[in-house]
Amino acid sequence: MRLGLFSCVIMVFCLFCGCATEKQRSDNRILSIAAVGDVNFGADFPDCKIPPEEKRDHFKNCEKILKAADISFCNLETVLGEKKSPAKKIDGRHSFVFRCPGEFGKVISEAGFDVVSIANNHIRDFGKDGENETKRILDENKIQFVSREGEIAQFNIRGLKVIFSGYSFGPGKRSITNSDNVFAEIRNLSQMCDVLVVSFHAGSEGENAMYVRNQTEYFLGENRGNVVHLAHGAIDNGADLVLMHGPHVPRAVEVYRDRFIAYSLGNFVNYGWSLKKSAKIAPLLWIELTFSGRPVCVKFYSFVQNRSGYPEFDTNHTAYKIIAKLTREGFDEKIKFFNLEE
Repeated sequence: MRLGLFSCVIMVFCLFCGCATEKQRSDNRILSIAAVGDVNFGADFPDCKIPPEEKRDHFKNCEKILKAADISFCNLETVLGEKKSPAKKIDGRHSFVFRCPGEFGKVISEAGFDVVSIANNHIRDFGKDGENETKRILDENKIQFVSREGEIAQFNIRGLKVIFSGYSFGPGKRSITNSDNVFAEIRNLSQMCDVLVVSFHAGSEGENAMYVRNQTEYFLGENRGNVVHLAHGAIDNGADLVLMHGPHVPRAVEVYRDRFIAYSLGNFVNYGWSLKKSAKIAPLLWIELTFSGRPVCVKFYSFVQNRSGYPEFDTNHTAYKIIAKLTREGFDEKIKFFNLEE
């Protein structure tokens, strides 16, 4: 189903190619994707800091949007399950482990998410056993996932074959630090589908990491990739849409070779954290693509986590304003912005 516009919260990026025509929509030749950044429900280790059962309505303010899209996506930055011990040392400052009970799989499913990325740096907080249990729970809830091991998500939308794949930093042949391997895989996947969506967990973190730079980024001494190199290389090798997450703050967007890039979707649900400044800003991307993968309409719904873990409509449109500013400063020749209320 289609969702009517929420004029109080929508800001629109009007691409140079224009929005989809009513004829295109009526002919079902438009693919709609809704995407958010990091989703985390707190942790049950070493202390239990997860929301009680009666307060798990994290997505109540946005589920209509998520369910209206053909495909909805998030970066799931937690382990699901209740078993096993941590696979890394916790120092309480720069090293954390995230895990929540398996019933949160139902929370994600009922919110309307169709695919999640578990290609990130927290999926193995409880080792391979924790990762495998997460995959089992996602399968049980009919949520597809993209993983560090190369598992992909596949959809058939009105005859259109869509594939999602995901990559992260760290060791391994599929690491973003081995970009030649990543680009070769993307090239092969692009031959298997009509539209290819690539997810990258990349970039430095925090308030000082909001600007996109064409250089390798580091965080706590770890190589987090060159996001421009990764995004452009993905598109050069056949990707149609690039979704990035990991910096925990919003970043600019870009249209490159007629394909859309979101350099960071920031945080969206982060229960139990003391979120400040841009870390509490929660953009929700709505993008419409032609069946050839070209963007025809892009909207950002502005949400904010005034209570961590519970995004609510932001009538100040902060997410839009931040992304618009960063984009104008970095890629102003590509995209025209306007506010529906202006």
